[in-house]
Amino acid sequence: MRKSMHLGRAAAAGGLIVCALALGAHSAGAATIHACVNRHSGSARLVGAHARCRHRERSVSWNTIGPSGVPGAAGRPGTNGTNGTNGAGVDYGAASPNLVMLGEGETGSVVASRTIPAGSYFVSAKTVVGAIKGKAATFLAVICELVDTTGTPSITEAASALDAAEWVGQLANSGTEFGGATTLALQGQLTTTQPTTLALLCGVAVGAKEATFLAVSSQLNALQTTANK
Repeated sequence: MRKSMHLGRAAAAGGLIVCALALGAHSAGAATIHACVNRHSGSARLVGAHARCRHRERSVSWNTIGPSGVPGAAGRPGTNGTNGTNGAGVDYGAASPNLVMLGEGETGSVVASRTIPAGSYFVSAKTVVGAIKGKAATFLAVICELVDTTGTPSITEAASALDAAEWVGQLANSGTEFGGATTLALQGQLTTTQPTTLALLCGVAVGAKEATFLAVSSQLNALQTTANK
């Protein structure tokens, strides 16, 4: 009798193992599993969702997806990002739409200027220089410099200026007189530890006695930055 009971339990256990293997093989993608379980032996067989179990069997079902697990611990803080690029600050500007007569001399004529505070800047300037009332097709030379100074602005050595440009050419015959014009643009970088005057100066190096020289539509800008590279 005991031997028969042991064999029955072994058969039931074997049936459950076979059923579990079949269940895993046939229902991997199912959301709900349905089976009929023998009330006496415990053996189970897979059935459809609407199937009816046999006599002495009971219907069971369970989900293939278990409950959510406990949230994991927070991850480590990330490394610091790289520094951003230099930003821009205040734009200091000056404009001189009026005519400025240019003379001959070492100091030159200020055609636009602006006092700026201590800081780092990208600076630029532009002006239209011209000659009128020329007497002949003589050669000319006009020099413009972008400088900064705490004193009186004046034309300096080119190496000491922030930038320099020149107009070299020959007066052209316009029918009643000789003349000409061109646009000069300058730019540079400036770092100052104290307030300074940024100035655009122009002077006539050759031809001052042969024509009247002037500058017009002059502009000056100083864009403040956190640093210049």
